[in-house]
Amino acid sequence: MTENKPGTVEHQSNTKAFGMALLGAFAIVVLLLLIMYLGKQLRTIKDGLVHRKSETTFGIDIAEGQILYVPIYSHIETDTGKIHPLYSILGIRNSDPERSIIITSAGFYDGRGNLVKEYLDENLELAPFVTRTFFVHKRDMRTGSSAANFIITWKSDAPVYEPIIDAVTYGSHEGMSITFKSVGRPLAQRIE
Repeated sequence: MTENKPGTVEHQSNTKAFGMALLGAFAIVVLLLLIMYLGKQLRTIKDGLVHRKSETTFGIDIAEGQILYVPIYSHIETDTGKIHPLYSILGIRNSDPERSIIITSAGFYDGRGNLVKEYLDENLELAPFVTRTFFVHKRDMRTGSSAANFIITWKSDAPVYEPIIDAVTYGSHEGMSITFKSVGRPLAQRIE
C-alpha cells in the first residue's frame, strides 16, 4: 500500500482535487450570495416603481352629451416659407353597443375662430357602432394660421359610452406623404 506522503504524485493529485473542490464550493457560495443580493435589488426597484396611466391612452366615460374640440391642421409651412395645404377627415364613431347618439352640430372653424362651414343641416342620428366621416377639402382650409378645428356637439336620450371622435390630416410635400391624427377633447359634458 502506498502512502499519501507530501511530495508524492498521489498527494499532489489529492491536494489538487481538494483545491478544485474548495474553489468550486467557494464559487457556488459567491454565486448564491450574488443571486440573493440581485433579488433584493430587484424587489427594491419593483417596490419603487410608480405605475402611471399612459398619456396617450384614455378611458371611455358614460355621458349623455358633450361638446368636443378636435384640432385640425390646414397646412404645413416649410423652412423656406412655402405653404403646403392639407386635407382632413373627421370621424365620429358611436362606441355604444346598445344606444344611438345624435350629432347636433359639426362646425368647422378657422384658426381665427370664424365658422367656415357647418357640416350638418339637421341632427344626425348614429346607431350603435355606426361611424360618420366628414371630408375637409384643402380649399375650405382658408385660414391665416395652420390651426383650425371642429366643434362637435352630440347628445343622447340616455347615458351612453362617449363616442370616439378624431381627425386624420394628410397631404404630401416633395413626394413625401404627411399623415397625423388629432383626438377630440371634451369642452363640456353631461355625465351620468
